[in-house]
Amino acid sequence: MSTPGAASPSSANQVGDALMALHRATEHPFDMTFEDGQFIATHQLGRSGGGTVTTYRYGIQLLPDTNEYRRLMRTSTRSSTGGSGSFTFNSRWITKPVNDTLAAHGWKPRRTAIGKLFRRILAMPT
Repeated sequence: MSTPGAASPSSANQVGDALMALHRATEHPFDMTFEDGQFIATHQLGRSGGGTVTTYRYGIQLLPDTNEYRRLMRTSTRSSTGGSGSFTFNSRWITKPVNDTLAAHGWKPRRTAIGKLFRRILAMPT
């Protein structure tokens, strides 16, 4: 799929298709689903049969009017008796391919109110 670049942002449907194409398609596979108006990338560490299971969820809500997106990250841990193990995980395994896909399609993260305020303070003359 070709991407138009930052000068001409892709439609929300094109971006959605590109995000869904990431499902189990990266070096560190994760599941990509669409739930409650958000694209959710999910990676689980551990075994569901026993021990500790950690779930990392990276949610993206597209804002088509401005070609921006909101990010939501959640991590949950569930323990059960029996089993043990050691697992390595880096959240960038999920966030980087998702963010790179959005950027390639000309979409930008939505600035938060705190970020906007911080930038205003830094830009103020002394």
